[in-house]
Amino acid sequence: MKLSYKWLGEYVDLSGITPEMLAEKMTTAGLEVEGIEPLAQAEGLCIGEVMECADVEGTHLHKTQTRVGEKTYQIICGAPSGRKGLKVIVALPGAKLPGGTIEAKPLHGLESNGMLCALFELGVDRKALRQDQIDGIEELPADAPVGETDVLGYLGLDDTILDVSLTPNRADCSAMWNMAKEVGAILHRQVKWPDYEGKADIGTDTDFQINLKTDKCSCYYGKV
Repeated sequence: MKLSYKWLGEYVDLSGITPEMLAEKMTTAGLEVEGIEPLAQAEGLCIGEVMECADVEGTHLHKTQTRVGEKTYQIICGAPSGRKGLKVIVALPGAKLPGGTIEAKPLHGLESNGMLCALFELGVDRKALRQDQIDGIEELPADAPVGETDVLGYLGLDDTILDVSLTPNRADCSAMWNMAKEVGAILHRQVKWPDYEGKADIGTDTDFQINLKTDKCSCYYGKV
């Protein structure tokens, strides 16, 4: 069971309890935590806007002019999805990513002052991403605040994942609510449903249907 520390905190108060402390208490209680890792990891990121984007002749690269705050930087980008007007994750020189520290260096003889990032380059598991997110840089919403430096917080990626090994008799703990109840019992803290007002209103209409034909199953819901 991959347990999101941040998501769990919506059900039970984790104040004063670090992921490491929680892992120790859960393991002692019989829910063995085999690993702890950040959902993403990077330092020195910011949100930028691509002001200009031009193909580099003879290559698959794009030469962009990317605005970050009051400054504009020339950054060479190899992703096919790069284009003018896009809000992007920018790693300027000195930023630290799982693959190393970003440096200003020329590409094909062109000055490049940083990197436009895909989520997997921040350490996000590729299995959690769509194919277009793997193939190109991350496309942020049009209202993403240019200059924002808490990028992981803005994206909801400032989280820690606990890898919990469940024994065959505890398949019920594959559900977040049930895991929250276990953690509440371990910590002697109240467990409650998070605020879900209006959460079902997002999305668009669909023709997907569910037909319930099992007499002893009184209720079954699905959502696209």
